[in-house]
Amino acid sequence: MISFEYPLTEKSRSYLRFESLFLQINQSISLNNDNDAVTYFKSLFELIELSDRSDIRHDLIKDLRSLSEEMQSWLSSEQADTQAIKALMVEISELISALLVMSKQLKFFKDSRFLTSLKQRFFIPGGCCSFDLPQFHFWCAQPIEVKKADAKNWYEYFQVLERALFLFLKIKRHQGIKSIQKANNGFFQGEVEHALFIILNVDPNLQVYPMVSGHKHRYSVRFMNADAENSQAEHIEFEQIFC
Repeated sequence: MISFEYPLTEKSRSYLRFESLFLQINQSISLNNDNDAVTYFKSLFELIELSDRSDIRHDLIKDLRSLSEEMQSWLSSEQADTQAIKALMVEISELISALLVMSKQLKFFKDSRFLTSLKQRFFIPGGCCSFDLPQFHFWCAQPIEVKKADAKNWYEYFQVLERALFLFLKIKRHQGIKSIQKANNGFFQGEVEHALFIILNVDPNLQVYPMVSGHKHRYSVRFMNADAENSQAEHIEFEQIFC
């Protein structure tokens, strides 16, 4: 199955964008080659931009507190794994405490002449050439241990945020409500309440992809043929998950 996720609120849109950037950094922070370094820095600079524009900490703290209160009610269930639930509640409490003391000011970035000199050029198409950024290419030529230490130090600011976001989204996906739906003539429309995002799981053999639009109350899905431009698919069966 191919999974397509679509946010139903601006908050969840922000969450999924942060998650995507965190994953890109985790996949490139090994810095095995110069391409990994480019991916790492682009993702880091995009994280800094997103953090300047939104207070994801505030939203996550509220959502984690709400989740912890929900877990408290789970403990009264006879089938509940109370030990696992209590461990999760402790972890959530620790993450909330860490987020509360996490500064919104990106001091590590503003204090680094190296990072500030790189940022502007990284957002220019093809702006990472050696004649544009000789300091970056000098850094790429340093021993791998030096580069990994630098990359880890620069990313350290975001690690609490990453842990909190990954845990929250993991639980939300695990709680997802699944159903099998059919899109007649490639079109499906539905209503939703109390969901941050939806996941559409599609059989790759169908050779279709979904175009989704909507908000927290209503949404629509239009399946398009992957092998024909602007061609709508016919009857499609797919798995839908509300998270």
